[in-house]
Order: sequence, then C-alpha cells, then structure tokens
Amino acid sequence: MKDDKLRRKLLELSREEAVLNYRIYELFNENLTLAIKLAGYIAENRMLGGNWKNEEVIKMMDRYLKAGKFNKESFKNSPS
Repeated sequence: MKDDKLRRKLLELSREEAVLNYRIYELFNENLTLAIKLAGYIAENRMLGGNWKNEEVIKMMDRYLKAGKFNKESFKNSPS
C-alpha cells in the first residue's frame, strides 16, 4: 500500500518535472530570440554611426548566444 502511494507520488513529481523542463526550454528559446534581435538592433545602430556599448547587456547576450550556439546544457551550469 505504501509502495503504491510512493510510486504515484513519484510519477506525479516526474510529470511536473517534465512540464517544468519544457517551460525552461521555451523560455530559453524566447530569450535566445530576443538576444538575436537585440544584437541586430545594436549592429544597425553602429552601422548608422552610433557607438552604443553596454558591457552588462553584451555579457547577457553572449550568455544566450554562446549557449545556444554550442551547448544549451552549459547554460544550466553557468553562473547567473
């Protein structure tokens, strides 16, 4: 009886984990898309003679762009 409850709880938690993992994947891809758009806007600004440079934003963009290019798993292990 107790084993059945534990198995059901394990299945429930496993299902919740799958939902959360998928949501993380969706959010990562949304952020990756936004980082690409931002990189394009920065390039356009520079092409038009601007000299925009914000190290914090560039660091954040690199976090997504490099993780998306090489290995999305590395994003999970990188410091925030």
